[in-house]
Amino acid sequence: MPLLLKASAGFALEANANANRATAIIPDTWVSLSDNDELPEDVTQCVVSIDRYTELAAGATTQPGGLLLGPSDDVTRAKPYIDELKLICIDFPVFTDGRGYSHARILRKRFGYTGELRAVGDIRVDQLLFMQRTGINTYLFDDAPDEALITELNTRYKHNYQPSYPLSHQSAHSRQ
Repeated sequence: MPLLLKASAGFALEANANANRATAIIPDTWVSLSDNDELPEDVTQCVVSIDRYTELAAGATTQPGGLLLGPSDDVTRAKPYIDELKLICIDFPVFTDGRGYSHARILRKRFGYTGELRAVGDIRVDQLLFMQRTGINTYLFDDAPDEALITELNTRYKHNYQPSYPLSHQSAHSRQ
């Protein structure tokens, strides 16, 4: 599974687990809309708040492909739409707010969400491994992160010693 690190300028770093997590920059195609923004004709690559998403679902209009969950949002509100969503963004408004980790774990383990799960907001490269272990697999940064530091941090540990999602280079059967 690729580790996708998005930069707000529209670029992303992708680490390939089969190539020792080497990184490459790729473009970001998603558009985040506020609750007041007009919806474009094609909403398949748009991200809206959970409030707007549920409002649109009730109106039987075409649904956006992604939604944004804030730290105080009730993650269970996303459950009816899990199979329709290509992307769920989890907001970390400050790096010390860990509620997004719980959101990610619930979405992956309890609801079985298999799509792209993206961390947005005030995230730091030293949090990536912890976020990955909760099921988050994409990361949006304000500035392009240091690729060498990301590679070093993501290859530092070979095994998880607590239950979680396996590290990219570790199969589920090889965990101790």
